[in-house]
Amino acid sequence: MDILVSELFDKVNKLVDKNEKINLLRKYDYPIVRALFTLNYNPSYKLDLPEGIPPFKRLTDTPIGYQQSILFNELKRFYIWMDPSLNINKIKKESLFIDMLEALHFTEADLICKVKDRLLTDLYPTLTESLVRESFPGIFPFEPTEVLVEKPKKTRRKL
Repeated sequence: MDILVSELFDKVNKLVDKNEKINLLRKYDYPIVRALFTLNYNPSYKLDLPEGIPPFKRLTDTPIGYQQSILFNELKRFYIWMDPSLNINKIKKESLFIDMLEALHFTEADLICKVKDRLLTDLYPTLTESLVRESFPGIFPFEPTEVLVEKPKKTRRKL
């Protein structure tokens, strides 16, 4: 991907014409773009992380292109926060998430924090669910059939 996802979303958000928005989104139909929309709008998917912005070093003076990583490359690590059967404790998951945020450009870090809490439209008001559905027909079902990521139930052990 030749631009950051945050740059793409910013460009789409600034466009006035709906067809131009759809065409631009379709031009950048990459797995990370679909994954972010799915995490934000499909309730069947959820990152196993607490709500809110975690405490991380938000390096606002790093220019685009000089960050350690980009969301496009980090998609392969999302299984850590989506698979509840992984034997990783919550503190380690949160620590890995913070590490990822600190490696990203601050605009992408802000983006993933909003998506995690399903608040994408706080950053990009015109990137609505209806626009996403129109841009990518069939990206997610109209009504979720099952919750794919659940928090583990606490059980008491018998002595």
